[in-house]
This record gives sequence, C-alpha cells and structure tokens, in this order.
Amino acid sequence: MTAKELSESYQSLSFQERLERLFEEFPQNKILVTSSFGTTSMVLLHLLSKVRPGHPVHFIDTSYHFPETLAYRDELVKGLGLNVVELKAKPKKNQFTKENQTWRFNQDLCCFINKVEPLDTIKPGYSIWVSGLMGFQNVHRKNLNLFQPRDGLLKFHPLIDMSKEDLNLYQQLFELPTHSLVHKGYNSVGCTHCTKKGQGREGRWLDVKKTECGLHDNQDWIKNRMAG
Repeated sequence: MTAKELSESYQSLSFQERLERLFEEFPQNKILVTSSFGTTSMVLLHLLSKVRPGHPVHFIDTSYHFPETLAYRDELVKGLGLNVVELKAKPKKNQFTKENQTWRFNQDLCCFINKVEPLDTIKPGYSIWVSGLMGFQNVHRKNLNLFQPRDGLLKFHPLIDMSKEDLNLYQQLFELPTHSLVHKGYNSVGCTHCTKKGQGREGRWLDVKKTECGLHDNQDWIKNRMAG
C-alpha cells in the first residue's frame, strides 16, 4: 500500500488502534520509535507502554537538554516501564559545537550534528518511523498525513490529528505527569540555548527563521554539504 492508502485506512481508527494495527501489520524489529521527552511526549509513550511494552524508544541526547527534561524522561521511564535507547553525536563533533558555540551562528548545523546525524546512523535498519508529532503544533506539522515518506522510511504520525484539547484530556484521564518547565511558561522544550518561554512552539529558535530541528523537515542541503 502507498502512504496515501495507508493514511486513509488508518484514519478512522482511534489513536491506540492505529498503533495496534501498525504492530500487527509490520515487523516489530522494523519499527523505530523516537521521543524527545518534551512537553507533549507522554501520550505516545503511554500508548506504546500499553500496546507494546518494552519496545525500544530512541532518545537523542544532544548534551544540551534542560535538566528538567532529563528528570522528566526518568520519571516517565519509571512510571511507564519504558525501554529507552540513547543516541548521541560523535564526541568530537559534539565538542566542536560546544567550543564553536555553533547554536549561535548556525542552528541548522548544530541540529544536524547533534540530532539528525545520530538518528541517521540507525535509520537503515528500519522501515517505519513512529513519531508523536501533532498537527496543532505548527504549520508544517498541520500539513502532515498519518503516513509520510521520509528518508527511505515511512514516517507514521498516529497523533497528528490530536487536538490540544484531546491532549489535555488524555493527560488528565490517565493522570500522566507534566514536564516541570510547563509550569514556568515553556510550552515546547528543546535544547537550552535555543528554547525560550512561549505559547505553543513560539519559544523555539526565537527570532530565527527556523521551526524544526531537521528531524521532521527537509534539510537535505545540509546533508549534502556535510557529505561533500
């Protein structure tokens, strides 16, 4: 089936049913699940813990996370029994971004080194990539389908049509913990240098023409430049 046909066949299913069907129709060892352990991550992680307990959740440790994010990760790991696998940039490259303060001059390059490239190293082993993106978060995500071709994989967004109200209701219904920075005015949380307080994702890369880190949008020009 094409990505469009898959999207249509999954559309009428509940969020949990979508995840259940995915694991029924595709080999489990070919399904890549990632999480940033950000402010909205708890829904996908909770669903995964019910549908496929113990399935690996890949977390990209950029070395620039807020301490509160790491604490939130640990809280969810303990509460949901998650099996987290950490991915990191090569030490020399990560150190370069620290010494160069790359995030100040070239946010795209910093994201590529510390986020995109580490994930790219494991993508060839998978055919499906599950992500907890939600359409209300920004314009780019609003236009995504349930299934979307991406870097030779099928990207699966089981929560793409979840509204902010649905999110809040789900969290309250299942009594899921909140990222502590939400109470301090951060509605979206990434790396410390590129995250400010704000509604929605407005605090991400503030005053820079950038809305995604490169994991979920197209930054082939960076990949080509780095390869060259």
